[in-house]
Amino acid sequence: MNNQRHSFSLVSTRTMPLNLLLLFVSISLGLMLGCTNKLDRPDSALAEQGRLTDSSMAKSEWNIAIEDAWARPTKAGMMSAAYFTMYNVGSVSDSLVQASSNASKDVQIHLSYMNDGIMVMEEQPFVAIQASEQIPFQPGGYHIMIIQPTMDMQEGDSISLSLYFKSGMIIEETIQVGNPAK
Repeated sequence: MNNQRHSFSLVSTRTMPLNLLLLFVSISLGLMLGCTNKLDRPDSALAEQGRLTDSSMAKSEWNIAIEDAWARPTKAGMMSAAYFTMYNVGSVSDSLVQASSNASKDVQIHLSYMNDGIMVMEEQPFVAIQASEQIPFQPGGYHIMIIQPTMDMQEGDSISLSLYFKSGMIIEETIQVGNPAK
């Protein structure tokens, strides 16, 4: 019995580096693919997203625009993101509640931020934009996550991007793949 314990101890010692490597790979993959996790939203957030039309806001007051939109190049099945600056030049606040694209069936609003020295990405149920406000959607902040595109997205290509607002406003743009500021 003493020999069995000793043998088991040697096997555990030999497999420890492999187990640590597997743990490291698992954690790394989890962090890299963390954007694919769906957000567990409270019912109030789901209700907010479900109300795409606010009848108190007339179409003539829709004054939200996006500029400098682009998407990160990627291969089909990998992650991508769309970036832009969202402007509200009107006098009424609104909220971005949903996004879609011809590049993927799964498109989400995300926010990246630092938490205890680690970059974290979380799906957002909406992004409120106040009157006369501008909000950058950029790497390391808000962005539109394009999960597992159904096509290669090569620099110079273009994709459609639709943004849906609480007011009922829909912005439909064709955006460039690749950062034009490079």
